[in-house]
Amino acid sequence: MADTGSEIIPASGSTPEAPRTRRAHTYSRLTTTMAALALATSIYALLRIDSTRDRLDRTNDFARTAQAERAQLRADLKSQTNRQRASARALDRRVDVLEDVPKQVEEMMLSLEQLRGRAEGPERAWSRAEAMFLLELAQRRLALDRDVKTAIVALESADARLAAVRDQSVAPVRQQIARELQALRSVQQPDTIGVVARLASAEEQAARLPIKGILATERSTTDRSTLPEGMFARAWAMARNTLASLIVIRKVDDRAGSIVTTEEAQLRRQHLQLLMFAARAAVERHDATAYRAALAGARQWLGEYFELSSPAAQALLEQIQQLEPIDIDPQLPDISASARALQRLLPARAGPE
Repeated sequence: MADTGSEIIPASGSTPEAPRTRRAHTYSRLTTTMAALALATSIYALLRIDSTRDRLDRTNDFARTAQAERAQLRADLKSQTNRQRASARALDRRVDVLEDVPKQVEEMMLSLEQLRGRAEGPERAWSRAEAMFLLELAQRRLALDRDVKTAIVALESADARLAAVRDQSVAPVRQQIARELQALRSVQQPDTIGVVARLASAEEQAARLPIKGILATERSTTDRSTLPEGMFARAWAMARNTLASLIVIRKVDDRAGSIVTTEEAQLRRQHLQLLMFAARAAVERHDATAYRAALAGARQWLGEYFELSSPAAQALLEQIQQLEPIDIDPQLPDISASARALQRLLPARAGPE
């Protein structure tokens, strides 16, 4: 349109074709401009198309990458699913195997109990036989020797052997053994060793006690080794000793008793010693009757034939009076019930055919 102002107005006598030429030129410029615009638009469109194509290619590449990753993930998921299924099947197989374990354990325990019963059967029989022997030993020691301590040890050993068996069937026997042990421990056992020692000491004292009465002594002989040297001096000493021992005057009291010879005094002491020895032997035999009879006879003999005014005789009399009430034979309990109870659990012995 800028060119329109520069157009020259033709003269009045000119031909009418001139303006047409100028109008064509104007259209040509417009067309060129439009063509240029169209070209620029085309170029821009091509550039946009290339850019869009590049973006589309990148999008396609990303889509292919995502597709590949998706395929990989799907493959991994499938593999994981397969492994999970395999693990589940393996776990099911293990669970199936474990379902049989309690039954197998029960069978094994049953077999173990059977084997234990077969293995412990001879041991139990041997332990019961040992316990039976110990119970019988306790009865013999208590009945024959009245040995309470050994009987207690034997019963305790028998109870220990039965405890090692771990068998409930011997529980009544062990209860009976416990009762018998309690009864034995409650027995008031005398100090037999001390009693025997005191009787032995009294027996020694009896050999030196003074006898009641006048002891007739023999004439004493002169020891020639004590005589002086010289004939006259020796003769004078012998004559003096003879005259001195010729007549002996003693004051005799009515309470002193009769005259006792040396042999009779010795017999009286020996009889008292025999009574003490009899009491000591009765202690060893646990014979209470003989023990008291011997001590009573010793007390009576001591009062009749020995001088009780002397300290030695008085001490011996007091010792006899202390020993006499001692019970050397206490009442012992019956311990045969446990042996009878255990005998019922033992197998019957086969007799001779």
